[in-house]
Amino acid sequence: MKIPSFKNPIARGYTRGTLYALILTLAGVLLFALFVKIAGMSDSAIKPIVQIIKAISIFVGVSVAIKSIEKRAWLHGGILGLVYTIFAFFALSIIDSNFGITSGFFIETLFAISVGVASAMLIRLRKRDA
Repeated sequence: MKIPSFKNPIARGYTRGTLYALILTLAGVLLFALFVKIAGMSDSAIKPIVQIIKAISIFVGVSVAIKSIEKRAWLHGGILGLVYTIFAFFALSIIDSNFGITSGFFIETLFAISVGVASAMLIRLRKRDA
């Protein structure tokens, strides 16, 4: 599958960042599911680990997306977190055959936006110190 070429560097960054984050999330969750199946982990540990996988994925996606962005990287990080949440919701809804929006979706959205903003700020601070 060929990814369309965008002339706008911001659109290209969002597309690449979102794809990286979604692919990393899918790979991480599948590997974790395999580990849970083999190790027989308790159900109470699954949700926090999945949240950590999502946070790492968003961080990677934001780092890819804001490479060409000079100003307001924190805003673009938050937008990428929102875009990631929407695409992840649709992907998981198709897999689960359930398109219901619950209060959990809004909490997930706020979490993703917060992680996106924090990631962009950390990346910019580190870039400024280097």
